[in-house]
Amino acid sequence: MFYYILLNKIYRNLRCIVIIHAHGLELVFGKLPILLTPYLLFIILSTVLVTASASANSVLLNITWAQTNNGICADDSESPVTSNSFLEKLRDKYCKQYLKSSEKDDKIKAQFSEHENKKSDNLQKAEDRIQKKLQELKDRLEKILSDEDEEQQPLPTEEQKKVEEEDQFAIKEHKSENDKDCRDGNVLAGASNEEDLKVLAECQEAVGEVVHTKKMDDGDYKFLLNVEDKYKYLLNEKNNDKTDGYLVVEIVPPDQDSKDIVLPDSGDKVHVWGAWVTDKPKGWHEIHPAWKVVKE
Repeated sequence: MFYYILLNKIYRNLRCIVIIHAHGLELVFGKLPILLTPYLLFIILSTVLVTASASANSVLLNITWAQTNNGICADDSESPVTSNSFLEKLRDKYCKQYLKSSEKDDKIKAQFSEHENKKSDNLQKAEDRIQKKLQELKDRLEKILSDEDEEQQPLPTEEQKKVEEEDQFAIKEHKSENDKDCRDGNVLAGASNEEDLKVLAECQEAVGEVVHTKKMDDGDYKFLLNVEDKYKYLLNEKNNDKTDGYLVVEIVPPDQDSKDIVLPDSGDKVHVWGAWVTDKPKGWHEIHPAWKVVKE
């Protein structure tokens, strides 16, 4: 009722219109239309006040959101809300929620970062261990294929006897093959250590994966072959003890340029033909020389 009387007085005595804008209220005087009754004026002014209040709240929220990352929540920050106690309370409430959420986000990010760093460290350590193992394996395979002085020494008598017994059994159980890929004549021709080789079969095939290769000082191309299960009988105990269970294969220089020869790389699967022999000073079995090598 108080507002109605006040507006009625304004209408009758002042004959003005109240305009609300960003800087406050403004009274515009003039002769009002007859249709603009005090009741209608009250409705208009009430609508304007509600609209202005909603707009002000919207502007406040936009300002708060826009300035949050620019320090509006800081204690010493200055913003359009600092001169209004109501807006300050609203800002404080929002900032409290925002900062709490931000702290939670930072905690999650820190935990995630710590987990990722730990995971990265573990992966790096695993890679280092694998690299170390691979290098140790490579060094061991390189040593197997190298002509070490200690390997040139004759086997102890007891070991020689055991190797010879195994060889006799191998010759008895496994006959030499006879097909188009075999070689006539002296099958050891071209081998620089022919006197050290004992022939078990003049023609033998084998299939497997190449695990290491080396070009020897005497010109031989030498590699270790991880034979398939059906060819495991080509190995003896010395192969298991000294060559990690691999079959030694050597291609002599006269055969390296042959159209039937491929000088394989590590990882190649190959089919080889050659003489199956025992290297007497070392005691292990080899295919030496190999006169045909093809990739599978």
